[in-house]
Amino acid sequence: MKDTGTSINQLAMQCAYSDHPEEWEEFVRCCAPIASLVAARVCRSWTGIVTPTLVDDIVQEIFLKLCERERKILRGFVPRGGESFIGLLSIVSASVANDHFRRQSSGKRGGGKFPIPLDDVVGAAKATAPEGNDPMRNTLLYLELDRKMCSNPNAVTKRDRAIFWLYYRQGLTAKEIASLPAVALSAKGVESVLRRVAGWLRIQLNGQASDASLSTLADSG
Repeated sequence: MKDTGTSINQLAMQCAYSDHPEEWEEFVRCCAPIASLVAARVCRSWTGIVTPTLVDDIVQEIFLKLCERERKILRGFVPRGGESFIGLLSIVSASVANDHFRRQSSGKRGGGKFPIPLDDVVGAAKATAPEGNDPMRNTLLYLELDRKMCSNPNAVTKRDRAIFWLYYRQGLTAKEIASLPAVALSAKGVESVLRRVAGWLRIQLNGQASDASLSTLADSG
């Protein structure tokens, strides 16, 4: 996408309320290098090495964090002059990246993984992918999935959405999600939510194949 000349502060304020694909593509294009740099630094401090795949995963988590709770971070941003959003983005990125490694070190993994590949959710959605590399397309797709879930709280409740991302982005199993007090479901209940939300998203995406921000996701998350 061509540079619009819009500052990163303006983009952050626009995307706080806008669902326009071009604005989000520009926002991701401007913010991804900053988020990647912070993620790489945190990776190095925790593991001593940096891999592109790990950085890409963390960057996707960072953008999802910006969209949490109806984009509370973006909507609460108040420019302080210059490109002040860069400072906020750096803080959020560091927090998300450190949380990523804290979860890993806590050993919250195990059996009982209930496989629903994320590419099955969007695999039938054919669209013209936005310009950029695969990580950027994947990030935009995750944001699109999140916006769709937020747009219809009757179909996908806040709990459903949280379960979806705990499974796909945080790597928790159905059993681990069910153990969280706020979920109040059995492991089979969590699996049922995952099936229902995945099916709903598949229908939504298949019905809007002309949306330029959607493409088949190669990485199942």
